[in-house]
Amino acid sequence: MEKGNLIIGQSGGPTSVINSSLYGAIVEAKKHDEIDKVYGMLYGITGLINDQIIDLSDYSIDELELLKQTPSSILGSCRYKLTGSHNSGDYQGIKKTLTKYNIKYILYLGGNDSMDTVMKLTKFFNDTKIDCRVLGIPKTIDNDLISTDNAPGYGSAAKFIANAVSAIKADTSVYDKGRVTIVEVMGRDSGWLTAASKLASLNGSGPDLIYLPEVPFSKAKFLNDVVHAYGKNRKTLICVSEGLKNKDGEYLSIEHKNDRNNDAFGHNQLGKTAEYLAKITANELSVPVRSIEINLLQRCFSNVSSLYDINEAVLVSEYGVKKIIDGETGSMVTVIRDNGVVSCSLTKIESIANKIKEFPKEWIVDGHDVSDSFIKYAKPLIEGEYQIKYENGVIKYFKLHS
Repeated sequence: MEKGNLIIGQSGGPTSVINSSLYGAIVEAKKHDEIDKVYGMLYGITGLINDQIIDLSDYSIDELELLKQTPSSILGSCRYKLTGSHNSGDYQGIKKTLTKYNIKYILYLGGNDSMDTVMKLTKFFNDTKIDCRVLGIPKTIDNDLISTDNAPGYGSAAKFIANAVSAIKADTSVYDKGRVTIVEVMGRDSGWLTAASKLASLNGSGPDLIYLPEVPFSKAKFLNDVVHAYGKNRKTLICVSEGLKNKDGEYLSIEHKNDRNNDAFGHNQLGKTAEYLAKITANELSVPVRSIEINLLQRCFSNVSSLYDINEAVLVSEYGVKKIIDGETGSMVTVIRDNGVVSCSLTKIESIANKIKEFPKEWIVDGHDVSDSFIKYAKPLIEGEYQIKYENGVIKYFKLHS
């Protein structure tokens, strides 16, 4: 392939470390003569369609270093699903932008739905003989991408959840009056994030009960579990996934039928699961109850980012740049952990896109706890702290040139 330019897009929900992957891609690309300029597509694939492109080539290393402590998606994001034939406006817009900027390489950073975009771009390029390669770079706090040991973004979110739950436990232990506190954690279809609350147990501050979407929710069992836990510890802490479902597969969330909040991939905006459970607990058991929804903080709270997670986010994008130059396309970079050694590989995108890696059922204990096997898996992912630079008492973020 002749010398060309690399473009990078960020898609789906933001994380604390997706910009670390951007950092790794830009810095690695600068080392290769095959790449002339590095561009960014604003707002994910829509930026490529609509020619919303910025040049990322001229930032200094000192500027780029700030990406490691800057949360969210600095290029902007989207939840946009490519549709229509290859002659449609979306694909023709992409073709026009690729030609205009001489783009030969695309790295697309995202989760399950973003890998659908990588898959469709791959097919478009193959079918129309467009001289462009594309690789997916994994990103998701949900940790539900298959074929990879873990996904960058999860470690930092897990670290935040463990520390938040630990702080909530300390707060709710202050008074002598009994109370049940129900904490809602993100997780639409998999329980990886809620399971991370168990990591607070490493310092004796974990929840008493944990409920994941992989186990159909039973109201009777839940109330019985609460009675038992409250009898042992009147300051009872419970962590639940927002995506809890009943035996019929329906979300418990009282807002799950609001179709106006559906995204382009048909996902409902969830929430209020803890509030719902608090109401039935108060009504059925007549005990003081409080619900807490952590909400967006768990995605982008870079103050407690995992150094392991940052380094892995850099690693996968560096690997992606090297492999795309070597001729690879139509795959996602995957993470391999073997006896503490981390390496990368590639998996064809068709086997990953639109699939979900559930939390292992063998790691779920009695329907309301997780085993030590999860602790062994997750503990390394939250280790280490990045030396954050502050300015005026506030974290200093990377800024795009105007």
